[in-house]
This record gives sequence, structure tokens and C-alpha cells, in this order.
Amino acid sequence: MDAEAAGEAVIKPKLVEIFGATIADLLFTKAIFAAMQGGTAEESYQLMVDSICSHPKVVSMWGAAQTEKMKQEWLKGAALELV
Repeated sequence: MDAEAAGEAVIKPKLVEIFGATIADLLFTKAIFAAMQGGTAEESYQLMVDSICSHPKVVSMWGAAQTEKMKQEWLKGAALELV
């Protein structure tokens, strides 16, 4: 599975739940552009997660601690999805 598909499965549902479809789409689209810089699926996925978790809207909504928690959860989830 590629990084974008893994992100659709692991990250996007939570973004939609918290931020609604429109903002989730915006965050996810920005993350996809960031992922294009990765050389492997794992690198691309890491860049997606970093993009989302560094976005001011995410940090202001969740706070630094919850954002870091979600980041770690998403990175663990990707290990299963990218196989």
C-alpha cells in the first residue's frame, strides 16, 4: 500500500471526525503534497504525518500533547498499512 492510501485508511477518518470533511480534505491535500518529497512509502507517510501534526489548526485544536499522541498512533498504524 502506498503512503496516500495508508493515510486515507489511518489518518483521514480521524481528521474528518474532529475537523469535518472540508478541513480534513484541506489538511490531507497539503499532507499529500508534503509526501511527494519522500523516496519510499514509509518516508512519504512520515512526511504526511509531520505535515498534519505541524499544522497550526491541528495544534490549536488538540494541543501539543494530544497532537504528539496522535502522531505516534498514526505512525504505528502505518506500520500495518504499509506492509
